[in-house]
Amino acid sequence: MHTLIPPFGGGLPGQVAPAVHVGNPMIRKLSFLFAASILLLTVRAAGALEYRSLRLLNHAWPDAPAAKVGDIGRGVGVVFSPDLSVEGNCRFYEALGFACFQDADWNRVLENVHRYNVLYPERRIYTLVLETHGTNGNGLKLQKSYDPAAERSYVSVGALQERLEPDGVYYVVISACNSGRLMRPSIYNELDPRNGDKLFLPATCGIINASRDFDPSHSVMTLMRPESSHIETTLIASVRELAPATRRAILSSAKSLHIKPPTQFAVSDIMMQMLVRDSQLLLVANTSVDDLSKQIAPVNQSERLFRRFVTYLNAVAARENTALVARDGKRAKSAVR
Repeated sequence: MHTLIPPFGGGLPGQVAPAVHVGNPMIRKLSFLFAASILLLTVRAAGALEYRSLRLLNHAWPDAPAAKVGDIGRGVGVVFSPDLSVEGNCRFYEALGFACFQDADWNRVLENVHRYNVLYPERRIYTLVLETHGTNGNGLKLQKSYDPAAERSYVSVGALQERLEPDGVYYVVISACNSGRLMRPSIYNELDPRNGDKLFLPATCGIINASRDFDPSHSVMTLMRPESSHIETTLIASVRELAPATRRAILSSAKSLHIKPPTQFAVSDIMMQMLVRDSQLLLVANTSVDDLSKQIAPVNQSERLFRRFVTYLNAVAARENTALVARDGKRAKSAVR
């Protein structure tokens, strides 16, 4: 159904319309110029935001073509809340080159990030993507389930800065519902456990806040989030949906890491947008919002992104396979000589 613009004015039948009306050539010209100016300013503002967003993402995750599937996530870690994941999910991300952490206890996650960067300096994490709950913007939450007695913990963004920066993590991408509200000054360093939100369930594994003397203005860490604070979407998919060459590359990568090959995985809209450099992904840094959003992306948008994500993985695998064939061909020629 179309939305109609009501007629201008409301004179009686046969009555002469006033001089200021839509049919006046001068008014029509001025209206057109005004509308064109507003459109131009809007386009310029959107373009500037898209440019800043891309620059921000390229700093956190350089857009360098991966030579092989196992290098796609090099330098990037991903944290999953267990209830937003599937069995074997971390094995999928590890086969793509990510460091992956899945736990309901933030203390264990942060300790494991520290341990990873100490043990694997050649693959150290510089950027961390948080696939967690935002608790309506009242705290970053990890949990096993919505059972009040389930393992569950919360962390403030200030505490993340304080704990992760010394480990060499300089960028954090927050893929959580209402992520903009997490950076409100009132809860930046210390969460409010009595906020009254029904999603703020018992912290059975504790709450991590920043120390009292922590000053986030002295931190060099960049906290990134989607420009529009909304409800994030995650898809569950099967590895069988990928091309045969991609499945073989994942299998080879998993074997080299001595891990069981994955069969399924969970992937969020924002993760897919970052990997394919989707133009609709608009990121901002170190900014907060107050309003609670109930906005959620339509399902067809997630499916569109998933198709692009699969195409991207298949393209990397095809490039890797071409390089292997060329290398084997050179070896064969050398052997003949």
